[in-house]
Amino acid sequence: MKLLNLKGRLSLCAEYVREGSRLADIGTDHGYLPIALCKSGKIPSALACDINPLPLRSAEKNIAQSGLSGRIATRLSDGLTQVSADEVDDIVIAGMGGELIASILSACAWIRDASKNLILQPMTRHEALIGWLAENGFAIEEQGAVLDGGKYYTVMRVRYDGIPRGCDLYEASVGRLRPDDEASVGFLKKCLNKLKKQQIGDPSLAPVIERLEELLA
Repeated sequence: MKLLNLKGRLSLCAEYVREGSRLADIGTDHGYLPIALCKSGKIPSALACDINPLPLRSAEKNIAQSGLSGRIATRLSDGLTQVSADEVDDIVIAGMGGELIASILSACAWIRDASKNLILQPMTRHEALIGWLAENGFAIEEQGAVLDGGKYYTVMRVRYDGIPRGCDLYEASVGRLRPDDEASVGFLKKCLNKLKKQQIGDPSLAPVIERLEELLA
């Protein structure tokens, strides 16, 4: 299904949203994701949420210009604090750090529900987010990478199953990515280069670096 005007990170996020679901887009910024998903017919309705009034006003303007004011509601919300479980099925949290995404999920009790589909796109510290997900009973069902604006990012589709998992740094760095496409290779190489820089002050990273090098060989 063609999604209008979406590229890179947002396009991959949209791909992971389920057909016919009610969406909450957390950190919506200009509202491009819910607009594209509603226009394409993939979803019937959405909540466009942001912590800051200025981007929310921008989203409201774009939604109105798209003729979707009856299907997309805007809401001033710190994370998921102003969203209730019975309003949404799929939740996108994109464009912020992995630790902040983990904090938003941690503060929302109702997110621990196997029926909810979480689409998470960390801009930084994806390994911290994956570690938190593993420890708190969230399973990564699907994960991809994308080149956007000259940088590689990862997007994951996550569901709560209540099973805490161990997760070392290698597992948190790789997640469910495999070097079978150009974008995943690019993202994993970015992780490898970051670890090599960190290794200068932390020799204990050598085994993780070795495993990543083997994966990419």
